[in-house]
Amino acid sequence: MKKEINGKVHLKRSKRKTMADANQPVSRATKVVKMILKILLISFLGLIGYMIIDALISLSPRSVYCLSDNKCITVMNGKDDEIYFIPGKYTGEEIPSDDYVKVTNLGRDFASAVFSKNNVVLIRIDGNPKVIQRSSRGVIKLYNDDLANNDSLYTCFDGRDSVYKKGVHFINMNLKENYAWNSEGKLK
Repeated sequence: MKKEINGKVHLKRSKRKTMADANQPVSRATKVVKMILKILLISFLGLIGYMIIDALISLSPRSVYCLSDNKCITVMNGKDDEIYFIPGKYTGEEIPSDDYVKVTNLGRDFASAVFSKNNVVLIRIDGNPKVIQRSSRGVIKLYNDDLANNDSLYTCFDGRDSVYKKGVHFINMNLKENYAWNSEGKLK
């Protein structure tokens, strides 16, 4: 309603209650819906945060060991006690689907990579670990699968120990201490 006082128009407010005032259950329902939406939003943001943290944690720590002539081996830690040996300098974030040797239950902290003349990396692991090898192209193999032949090609006995022959390209790795060496000394 309009009311004119001293030449000015004033609107008179109605004394009727608004719908929210008149109908309290609607107001409560609105509050409940808002609360549910807040809970869903917080849960969604928590899930996103968890996925980001999980992705950062799952980025596998890795070490890359190289000889001077660009013969490299990448060692990645997987879940639990898994260790992956990947030929070359592997920069992917996920474990590759091919061309790797996966070792679990490694009883010792040492492994070796021998680089053959036909560009195959031979992974030598002592003890009895569980080993899975995947290499459809044959670029990485287990040294122990053909132990007698590989020993005759790559090692000799120096009177006390079996050592790699001169001219053999190899990398010995201490997996626990994260360093490697060859005949010329420490690589990392």
